[in-house]
Amino acid sequence: MASLTNIVVAGGNAAAAVARVEMLSPAGFAGLAVSNGLDVQNYVSERQPDLVLFEGAFDDVDAFEVARSLKRTESTQHIPIIMLNAKLSPEMLEEGLDSGLDDMLDADTPDQIILARLQPLIRLSTMHAEFERRIFSADKFGLKVDTDGVREVDTNNYQVLFVGTESASVTGIAEALSDTEFKLTLEPDYFKAGARVAEETFDAAIIAVDEDEPLDKALYLCAHIRNNPRLFNLPVLVAARKDSETLGDAPYSQGASMTVPLSPNAVTLTSSLRILVRRQRLRWNLHGPLTATLQARTADALDGLYSEEFFRAHLAHLLEFGVRRRRNLSLVLFSIQNVMGLGDKQEDAKFLMQQAADWISGLVRVEDIAARLGEIEICAVLPGAAEREARQAADRIVGVLQNSTFKLTNGNPTAAPVWVQCGSAATSQGDSVEDLVARARQSLS
Repeated sequence: MASLTNIVVAGGNAAAAVARVEMLSPAGFAGLAVSNGLDVQNYVSERQPDLVLFEGAFDDVDAFEVARSLKRTESTQHIPIIMLNAKLSPEMLEEGLDSGLDDMLDADTPDQIILARLQPLIRLSTMHAEFERRIFSADKFGLKVDTDGVREVDTNNYQVLFVGTESASVTGIAEALSDTEFKLTLEPDYFKAGARVAEETFDAAIIAVDEDEPLDKALYLCAHIRNNPRLFNLPVLVAARKDSETLGDAPYSQGASMTVPLSPNAVTLTSSLRILVRRQRLRWNLHGPLTATLQARTADALDGLYSEEFFRAHLAHLLEFGVRRRRNLSLVLFSIQNVMGLGDKQEDAKFLMQQAADWISGLVRVEDIAARLGEIEICAVLPGAAEREARQAADRIVGVLQNSTFKLTNGNPTAAPVWVQCGSAATSQGDSVEDLVARARQSLS
């Protein structure tokens, strides 16, 4: 299976659209250029790409109307759309938001920043694709999951963590945002903000950086949020009173979702924040149905894990779907070695495996599926992930497991380490479930 993300690049200038496809190709995008705006709806409906990118205006139709049409159509409304326009104005941002766009950028934005802005949209697309596939698999096991309202976004009571010093300019921006629909939680201390974002529930975080402030603390907080598996998708907006050349792509490389100017005119900041929060609410809408597929009919005896039967049926479905759509898919395998050393102490072995299951199921993303596979093995399927990304995620989980102390049964107070081997494999053309699992086992180390 090819490791590609499918994208439709649409714009009235055919040469510019083709050039954009060529720019995206080395980053793993399989692109299709469309220059006739009236054709976009049909192309997107038929091909169901992971993403649609508007490269400027069309000659035959208004680009915002094309976006509205895609977002009104049931078969395409879930596909993220990003627009690159010659020069964005606050008014255009507002119209883009009203049209359902998922992001907007100036057309002259550096390539590395465009690629960074595409990543959270790809994750959202991956999450939706897994939602549809897992609901289908659950249905085959006789489990009906309520999916009503998945595309409906509640626009009330947006919870936002606002991180910034108490300078006059930063405080002024916070006050301006407080007069909108956002409910701000103010935190001037970056390190306390790192703890609050993990303990409380927010739709997004804003990090405000004044002109005379270094970026170091803001970058630390971005990385802290992005490296936490439970906060992986939380939108982080960096508002800085620094020029774009000074900022560069440093915030994005550390996990920021967007950067915007910190200016007394809060329209750009407000519009950008609305786009990010809407994106997060969509993720939350998908979260409920995804977790609802783990019930008695699909679950393992170890809490938090899917059964091996469901895992194999679902993975077979994902492989079939992936061949048609060239979707990334990787599998990671954890072998808890010292469980076998417990011999006939079955209760101790089960207790140890349950703790490992709790950690693994808690550290993977909601769009990943963790399952029991064999006596001492737990695996996770990572849709949308290349093997390198999957291996990085697996290594982080192994690091947590091996640096944690586990208990045996309640009647046995002995503390036990966990010895974990980890393997990974990415799908190839013609793979079966057994092929993929076998390659992951062969790579155990």
